[in-house]
Amino acid sequence: MTSNSEKHKAGCTADVRTIFDSVAEIWVLTDCNGKVLLSSRHLERFAHQLPHPVAEGSSVFDSIPDSWKDLARNVLQTLPRSNTPSILEATHLADGKEIHFEIKSTAIRDHDGQVCQIFIEARDVTPQKIFEKKITIVAREYQSVIENANAVIIGTDARGYITEWNEMAHLVTGYSKKESYIQKFADFLAFESRESFGNAMQKVLTGDVITNHEMIIQAKDQRKITLLINATPRTSAASEVVGILLIGQDITELSAYRKSLEEQVVERTQALKSALESERKLVEVKDRFVSMASHEFRSPISYIHRNIEAMKAHLEEMSPADLHERLSKIQSQAEHLSSLLEDVLTMGKTGATNTRIKANLTTVDLMDFFLRIIDEVQSNTLNSHRINVDFPPSRLLIQSDENLLRNIFVNLLTNAIKFSPGEKDVFLSVNAGPGQVRCAIKDRGLGIGEKDLPRIFEPFHRGDNVRKIKGTGLGLPIVKKAVETLGGEVQVQSKPGEGTLFTVYLNVK
Repeated sequence: MTSNSEKHKAGCTADVRTIFDSVAEIWVLTDCNGKVLLSSRHLERFAHQLPHPVAEGSSVFDSIPDSWKDLARNVLQTLPRSNTPSILEATHLADGKEIHFEIKSTAIRDHDGQVCQIFIEARDVTPQKIFEKKITIVAREYQSVIENANAVIIGTDARGYITEWNEMAHLVTGYSKKESYIQKFADFLAFESRESFGNAMQKVLTGDVITNHEMIIQAKDQRKITLLINATPRTSAASEVVGILLIGQDITELSAYRKSLEEQVVERTQALKSALESERKLVEVKDRFVSMASHEFRSPISYIHRNIEAMKAHLEEMSPADLHERLSKIQSQAEHLSSLLEDVLTMGKTGATNTRIKANLTTVDLMDFFLRIIDEVQSNTLNSHRINVDFPPSRLLIQSDENLLRNIFVNLLTNAIKFSPGEKDVFLSVNAGPGQVRCAIKDRGLGIGEKDLPRIFEPFHRGDNVRKIKGTGLGLPIVKKAVETLGGEVQVQSKPGEGTLFTVYLNVK
């Protein structure tokens, strides 16, 4: 006869096995010596790459590549003495390709605090590593453009110390890169009008762009050189000014004959503007690429992280149904991240070209979609505001692209909450009309100034009254592009101190 406790134990084991088999990651449970107790079905995908299959009852050391064994032994030795999980990265060469894994080992302790089991999570992070390599390549290409540009390019930090000095700057001034680095720009070159230059650079540090500014400097051989420069602020991912980028041309000869050669001056200036515009576009492509990734990836990563933390904290209390629901949400966000990665990589390949996004139309239950989006936004904003909804009484099905819809309404609802400090409510109403659906998001927040209102859909533009609130200035341009791709229209009404109303019109078919 089987006792009730044995039946209960068998039932619990079956439940745990079901959980292991349902996840889309590699999970392995071992005893404190590395003997395999349970493993997830997802591990079968990598079985052909292992020395021996991972089997229950065998040692995990028999199945891992030789290059990982020293790391595994070190984890086994240090884990009992640590209260935090061990997280490391390991690389395996299979079929001529590198596969990168992030491996997390968590000690499970008994009532006496002794390690009785080890829970191992392994995640394939190869796409992330590929993405990081592409970012590095873009940065190198950007640096190569600066170094080989047919214009003087000088960069400084916010204190005025030189951090960038290209080959053309060397040829024009006679000073090498080694001589110029870590020198204070204003002291390194003898300016004829130091005060005028200092005032211009202070404007740039406050966010202004200075164009066609003449500065006369003394070269290494004591010659007077006139440079015509454009100066732009260098910003961080948080839109903070961290330095100045100066791009210029040597116009010494041109300046000397200015009075008699006005026509030639005009032609050279136009050529200079064209060259500077090309350089600016290259810088903008790099900045847009990095800022887009930071802005779009933060929300789903945060959502996945919180759900995993909640599962870890309440794993024993959660039913299989609850676990399945959370894992489904995590999977949905992971799929969205994959979609975002494709978009970002496409943007990186196309550079400054204005390639039109294609909508993948499917049938979308709009009410069900909004309920999921509201849950996500409120979770991401820590439920700081209540989203009041006004839906039609019946289901509303439309032909649309759910990823583009998500870009639109996550941005608008998140902005409504972010720019309503001190308030508790934002409002979402959905109304169906002939051939169209009207979706309105309203807040009672800071509002948008009259001078900023015409520019809110420009990339990187942010209103004067929200500069202290973190943001990239990419949310609303993303909204506008997504709405236009769906053949819809977005309108905005706002007054400072009275809040903002965004209205999105979507086609039903």
